[in-house]
Amino acid sequence: MKRRHRIRRSLVLGGIVGVVLLSGILFFPASVTRNFQTREVLIPRGAGVETIAGILKANGLVQSPTLFVLAARVLGHDRRLKAGRYTIPVGASIYRILRQLSSGMGKNDMVTIPEGLRTDEIARILATQAKIDPSRFLALTRDSTFAASLGVPADRLEGYLYPDTYPFYPLLSPDEVARVMVGRSLRVFEEEMGLPGARQGLTLHQLVTLASIVEAEAAMPVERPRIAAVFYNRLKRGMMLQSDPTVTYALGIFRNRVYYSDLNVKSPYNTYRNRGLPPGPIDSPGRAALHAVLFPLPDSTELYFVARGDGTHIFSKSWEEHLAAIAHVRALAKSESTTAIFTGPLPPPPTLLAMPDSAPPSLRADRVSAPSKRPAPETVKKTVAGHGKSAPASPKKTAASKKRTARPSGPPAPSASPSTTPKHKKRVVKP
Repeated sequence: MKRRHRIRRSLVLGGIVGVVLLSGILFFPASVTRNFQTREVLIPRGAGVETIAGILKANGLVQSPTLFVLAARVLGHDRRLKAGRYTIPVGASIYRILRQLSSGMGKNDMVTIPEGLRTDEIARILATQAKIDPSRFLALTRDSTFAASLGVPADRLEGYLYPDTYPFYPLLSPDEVARVMVGRSLRVFEEEMGLPGARQGLTLHQLVTLASIVEAEAAMPVERPRIAAVFYNRLKRGMMLQSDPTVTYALGIFRNRVYYSDLNVKSPYNTYRNRGLPPGPIDSPGRAALHAVLFPLPDSTELYFVARGDGTHIFSKSWEEHLAAIAHVRALAKSESTTAIFTGPLPPPPTLLAMPDSAPPSLRADRVSAPSKRPAPETVKKTVAGHGKSAPASPKKTAASKKRTARPSGPPAPSASPSTTPKHKKRVVKP
């Protein structure tokens, strides 16, 4: 009996010692440092627990790869460790490291692509945050064979690289990154187009193209469906869209202001010279912009909008209303510029752009005229969404006609709250 009692007591004591040792291995710091430091670790796909332990050891995050492997197997984490880029504090316990690698990449280690970016802008973000070769990535986005292999209904990937947060890390190839982004884009588009009541009549490529323009024009989410409705109304009437973002895209020079001379650039993307939609998207629209195009503001008859300068727009149904809106915005801008003399510098007031269809190229941006009407000469640019038959050419261009045009923009429907924080975009309105 005594012998059996001693054996039992030895087993209990051994168990307690084992638990204490295992707890020490799991929960106490795997390495020691005086100051808080972190290490960025890259875990390749398909790496086994032994390989991962070696990577952690090389980065000074664990002292004994063997203990790390043992702990991973005892806790069942050895088959759940995920590839990716991880920021791990020096001195973190083995248990914490195992949990982090099993949970996958955190947001701080991921790459976020905002809405409304062009392929070259996306390539720069990927190069900076995920060390993806920008030249190879851009080449892929312009490869028609590659686009076709992904199911994209166009000869390039502009507009089909979905804006989102991705677990991209430096060990991925440009091909893998592009496939993930396009795949997500097509899934989102399919989901939105399958919603009951979605607008019919445009192909997927046309929808994405129009959504990209709405994305570029909209600064407030509440206005997206309304802006989409204006463009639909103009298309229905055969009016030019006259969207400034299409001009800057055609120029290939992306800045916050548009000059009158820019409006004459010869390009199928210039909606000041060409009717209908441009050949393809001008940026990567998000879900909300595509939703606005599929569900524009119902029963809208508005044809124009002018930027207030705060991210919102004044919408008008007729040319006369639009001229009144321009006068109002202009008076407000003048009032604010006068106040600035006493209160300090303010942001530049919104400049408005408008141009008639039939006016000579040199005067195209000087005014927008309603059908069969000739507006009074203006010295400040106007912005209109769309066009009508234009009035005769305006007076000689002066230095004022060289002014730039900055345009605000906005998103979703009038039902949403206008207090939504605006996206900082450039914009103007056109006839």
